[in-house]
Amino acid sequence: MTYDALAVRSHFPSLSSGFAHFDGPGGTQTPRQVAAAIALTLTRPLSNRGSGSLPEQNADNAVTVFRTAMADLLGADPHGVVYGRSATQITYDFSRHLGRSWNVGDEIVVSRLDHDANIRPWIQAAEHAGATVKWVDFDPATGELSAEAVTAQLTEHTRLVAVTAASNLIGTRPPIAAIAAAVHSVGALLWVDGVHYTPHASVDVAALGADFFVCSPYKFLGPHCGVLAADPALLERIHPDKLATSTEMVPERFEFGTLPYELMAGVTAAVDFLAALAPIGGSRRERLVQASIALEHHEAGLLAESRPGWPLCPA
Repeated sequence: MTYDALAVRSHFPSLSSGFAHFDGPGGTQTPRQVAAAIALTLTRPLSNRGSGSLPEQNADNAVTVFRTAMADLLGADPHGVVYGRSATQITYDFSRHLGRSWNVGDEIVVSRLDHDANIRPWIQAAEHAGATVKWVDFDPATGELSAEAVTAQLTEHTRLVAVTAASNLIGTRPPIAAIAAAVHSVGALLWVDGVHYTPHASVDVAALGADFFVCSPYKFLGPHCGVLAADPALLERIHPDKLATSTEMVPERFEFGTLPYELMAGVTAAVDFLAALAPIGGSRRERLVQASIALEHHEAGLLAESRPGWPLCPA
């Protein structure tokens, strides 16, 4: 399919401001459809989640539709989709949840290619547990982090490896599936920071082999928040500190307090916007994959124009 950049631009009011937006880590601009979904959710009858009244039903629908939308985007199970204020907060939360089971002699592996948001939470959780932190270096000549470099740091004492799927600084993409196979061979868990990968590639959490995959919707047209995708069976084994009256259900047990239903609706609208870029039949998941492929080729073409000889299909 072709990607009509001019047609897409017409949906973004901020692009008429005269500013050129090149700050990728600063997030994407927001289409009208996302803002409209947020406004509609806030202004229609709304209450806490439930089934007894229309306001309760509207709130519950915002949550369930959000989980399904993100599951379609990430190739995940909607029952394993966790909402968070940001990817950083989700990582901090789960570093504490998982760190409760770590002990002296356990090993946690982090990467020098990663953003501090996928390093510091694990270092601090390891310090609290008395676990050892091990570092994986990337090749300074290429910016690549290899599966072999990760494997060299793995032992029978490894409990978790945290690595990015795409560097927020230089864009290199570690071979996550190969890293996952190595991590799982020693019985450890793999936490993948997909914040800068999700906007630029078709994500399939199961194919990547990630036990935990975290991303930020504001990097792909949505509002500011974070999302975690994991196997519900794995989440069932994790027990966070929480209020006595809050549910034990997964994934709700990891979402503290009343959820921002309007932001969840905005995320759903962003996913639907991306799916609409592929005007072919099929499920939303199938359209999202096609749209992602088209966007990736469009980005590769822009790179080729600015850097002659750059490959049209990124690695």
